[in-house]
Amino acid sequence: MTLQKMRGPFIRRETSVASMMRDVLFALALLLILPVIRFGPRPAVMAALTAAVCAVTEILFNLVQTKSTGISDCSSMVTGLIIVLLMPVNAPMWLPSAAGGFAILVAKGPFGSTGRNPFNPAAAGFAFAAICWPQLIFSYFNPESGAVLPPFANSIVPLAASPAAVLKSGLKPGIVPFEMLWGNFPGPIGTTTVLVVGACGLYLFLKRTARLEITVCFLIAAALIAALFPRIACDPLTSVKYELLSGSLFFCSVFLVTDPVTSPHTAFGRCLYGAFAGVLVMLFRFYGAFEQGAAFAVLIANACAPLIDDIICRAKGWRGELSEA
Repeated sequence: MTLQKMRGPFIRRETSVASMMRDVLFALALLLILPVIRFGPRPAVMAALTAAVCAVTEILFNLVQTKSTGISDCSSMVTGLIIVLLMPVNAPMWLPSAAGGFAILVAKGPFGSTGRNPFNPAAAGFAFAAICWPQLIFSYFNPESGAVLPPFANSIVPLAASPAAVLKSGLKPGIVPFEMLWGNFPGPIGTTTVLVVGACGLYLFLKRTARLEITVCFLIAAALIAALFPRIACDPLTSVKYELLSGSLFFCSVFLVTDPVTSPHTAFGRCLYGAFAGVLVMLFRFYGAFEQGAAFAVLIANACAPLIDDIICRAKGWRGELSEA
């Protein structure tokens, strides 16, 4: 069997890149509703500013490259919103914008823009910000303080350790796992409302914009490691609950690792890819310098995706490159 060589992105039926990006953009916008209710307009302002910076950066980059300046596929805005949702609500306004600019200029534009980038731009942008400004990325506003966050200006606000940071220190978080489903605890803007993230994921799976097998294998691999090697003194099930519900792990299982451009194009390859990324996330949690390493795990998994596809093709006796999964 010989497979036709084509350029990405790889999609099926009547689905278009623009429609897929609109689906993801809609899901990400839903994730902003609860943060806006809890913290005021600041999360929406951060999202609008970062999305605008990403869009303008892509337009300017394309002008320099004498390419089409259109951004109708909305992919740059998706990158901006993902970055914002991975940030603390008290982050300086310039921080997600800087991460978004890096994502477009370094991780997306030079490779030919949408469908050709080997690494997820949002993961690259967040990883860049985490390395450069970890004290800003991992300092979270305490939602129980009652303090009011200004919508535009930066201010000193009460901070609290996130459950992921508490787990990193080897201690048990002071919140029961069930309460973590509703998101009223310190953490990134869009990752603490686990139930909403799950509902958005279900929407994307039903629309076939995201691949369910990647997320399922990712979560199973992470849960197995959490059960076999708990970081705190508790039963395996409690360890799994805390690991899956804290930090950005669950959010990344829906919005980062499922990126169709940077993931394998065979069904079995996607399963291997998801499990591999889940193992990497837990390794970063155990041995990494930061409380959250999901973005770094996604980037490493992105780099291995072509190798996974190649192994699957060789095992099945296929020749050429995949154009459809």
